[in-house]
Amino acid sequence: MVTVQDVKERWEQIQGDEERILFIVGGPGSGKSLLIRELAEQKGWKYLEAKQLIEEEFLLVPRDERPKLAEDVIRRALTRSDTEVVLLDGINVLFAPILNLEPLDILKTISKTYPIVVGWRGHLEGDRLYLEHNNNPKHAVVTISQPEHVIVID
Repeated sequence: MVTVQDVKERWEQIQGDEERILFIVGGPGSGKSLLIRELAEQKGWKYLEAKQLIEEEFLLVPRDERPKLAEDVIRRALTRSDTEVVLLDGINVLFAPILNLEPLDILKTISKTYPIVVGWRGHLEGDRLYLEHNNNPKHAVVTISQPEHVIVID
C-alpha cells in the first residue's frame, strides 16, 4: 500500500528534474484521491479539480483556437491557487474532445513553473499511461519518459 510518506519521498526525488510532475495512478476506488487530499492536509498544498482550471469563457473560444490559449488559461488558474504545489484530481476532464487539448504536454510545460501532483484514473503498462473514462480503460494514452514520475497504487 502506498502511503503519504511514500509520495513525499518520491516528490523529493524528482525536485531536481526540469518537469516537476508526479502521477498517482490507480483505478476507481483505489484511494488516489484520498491520498492526494491527505497530502493537501499534511503539506498545506492546494487540492484542485481539473475542471477548475478551465474558465467558462474558454469554451466560448472557437475549438481550433483553444490549444493556443489553454496554457495561459491554466497558468492563470494556478496562479490564483497561490500554493507551492498543486494537487490536481479529475484530470480526465482535460481530455474531453470538445476542449481540443493535449493535456499532458500542457501540464508538463506548466510543471516547470508550478509543481503538480496528478491523480490519474487509469493504469500503467510499460511506458504507457492509460486514462480511464466512461468505463473505457484506454480512453487516452500518453507515453511516460520518466518512470520515476509515476506511483501506481493499485
